[in-house]
Amino acid sequence: METFLQIVFSYPTAVYTVLLGVLVAYWLIAMLGMIDFEIIDGWFESDVEIGEAVDAVDGNAMAGIMARLGLGGLPLMIVLTVLVLTAWMFSYYSDYLLLRHLPGGVLRLLTGTASMVASFVVAMPVAGLLLRPVRKLYAKLRPEPPRSLLGMVGVVRSPLVDARQGIAGVEDGGAGLVLQVRTEAADGFKRGDRVVLIEHIEDDNVYRVIGEDEFRGL
Repeated sequence: METFLQIVFSYPTAVYTVLLGVLVAYWLIAMLGMIDFEIIDGWFESDVEIGEAVDAVDGNAMAGIMARLGLGGLPLMIVLTVLVLTAWMFSYYSDYLLLRHLPGGVLRLLTGTASMVASFVVAMPVAGLLLRPVRKLYAKLRPEPPRSLLGMVGVVRSPLVDARQGIAGVEDGGAGLVLQVRTEAADGFKRGDRVVLIEHIEDDNVYRVIGEDEFRGL
């Protein structure tokens, strides 16, 4: 036990011990509901929007590297936790098997630094292998993005659809949707007319529609 504590709290393993402690604290706080699970942007995807062009290129390159190592498709905090834990284990055993037998001084410092870097490099593909089944499970549990309704045909259910009011029913392949719709057409639409959704006005959560015949150019 004494040897374990000595290695855990000595350089270079202590660096990973501190990082691991921060991550454990994060998960404890997250489980208590005091922090949003996805508060940190953690998706390694190539289409992440980054403010400036140079940063975007760097971000896409990093995303590609992470994907090749099997670290993509998961929230950042999950990836970091497994990566740091794996690096901590490599660092611990390198210290246990080699570093603690070396004399102190500059040699011990240089060797420890090299071991810390090597542990992280080796941990990346290993963490990717460990996360492979987790990534598959997470992909199954991850909700699918909502399907766009634009271009779908609806049937007017309200007595009138104009620029201020109106309701239409849309068959989406499921139970069907009842949506608030609006139109800029001078005569508007009446109950039973077939319309096409062409625009979603997010501020009012309504859809702008035109007649089906107009949409099809008839």
